[in-house]
Amino acid sequence: MAIWNKFTGGLRALLHKREAEHDMDEELRAFLDASAERKMRAGMPEAEARRAARVEMGSMESVKEEVRGAGWEAAVEAVWADFRYSIRGLAKSPVFTAVVVLTLALGIGANTAIFSLIDSLLLKSLPVEKPEELAQVTEFPLTNPLWEQVRGRQDVFSGAFAWSSEKLNLAKGGVVQNADGLWVSGDFFHTLGLHPAAGRLLSTDDDRRGCAALAVLSYGFWQSHYGGTVAAIGSAISLEGHPFEAIGVAPAGFYGMTVGRKFDVAIPLCAADVFDGPQSRLDKRHSWWLHAIGRVKPGIGMARLKSRLAALSPSIYGAVVPQDWDAASQDNFRKRVLRPVPAATG
Repeated sequence: MAIWNKFTGGLRALLHKREAEHDMDEELRAFLDASAERKMRAGMPEAEARRAARVEMGSMESVKEEVRGAGWEAAVEAVWADFRYSIRGLAKSPVFTAVVVLTLALGIGANTAIFSLIDSLLLKSLPVEKPEELAQVTEFPLTNPLWEQVRGRQDVFSGAFAWSSEKLNLAKGGVVQNADGLWVSGDFFHTLGLHPAAGRLLSTDDDRRGCAALAVLSYGFWQSHYGGTVAAIGSAISLEGHPFEAIGVAPAGFYGMTVGRKFDVAIPLCAADVFDGPQSRLDKRHSWWLHAIGRVKPGIGMARLKSRLAALSPSIYGAVVPQDWDAASQDNFRKRVLRPVPAATG
């Protein structure tokens, strides 16, 4: 009831200001009369009693300001006054007003665009089978030796894969024609539950050291470069001057592991040997280029997953310590811990 009385009183002060001011004057005069009456009953002369009552209350205008400021309507009046002042100021400077309006419009438009980008990059799940079951092994890139240790030692994922992205030159010579390449381990497509739009996808048998140079085309690349014809399957595509056989096409709507970005060609990790030769990045313990994601087994929550990866970390990191690092750096490397990160959005 008290809240309701405050609300209705404030509303009356806003809509019927003159009446509210009159009532406030009457209440203050009644308060002065009552105070003077009490003093006179105590034996004080009338003139002295009224003067003492006014001194105790203070300036009537000050009291009225305090009363006005105590209600919620005071904040509304202040905002309204500022708004009217701003409108008058803008009306006097039409050019400045136009600049302000344009700035606000651009700001609102930019915020809308940013939200749309965040929605596409962070809020939408990957178009794969049960994306909520996916977890990234760590936020930071891994080396291939580390990935192989994770793959061989983990027991919390029903499937796991590593991936990375890189620009690859399609041209056989002359002007560079880059494509968005996607390095993938053998279980990449299978773990994500994807099926080919044409041909077949890469499998674990395709991702072994000394493997053949094979490639899977994205659906968009297949349409734009091959017109969506089946004749593309089995044809050769040049990547960094090396011929790769196109064995299949990824499903429409799958653009890679980052929502909002696309890939053109996916090739197996083992194909790094084709590009690198004897100094393959697959063997380097300080070449940080891979991300690892797994599909969590049923019944294993994030807490248990985190605990298990932490328990496995000493043996995983300990097996691939960079031998050319100093002793202190090697000790710090052994102390690193793998931490899972939800990967439904890639």
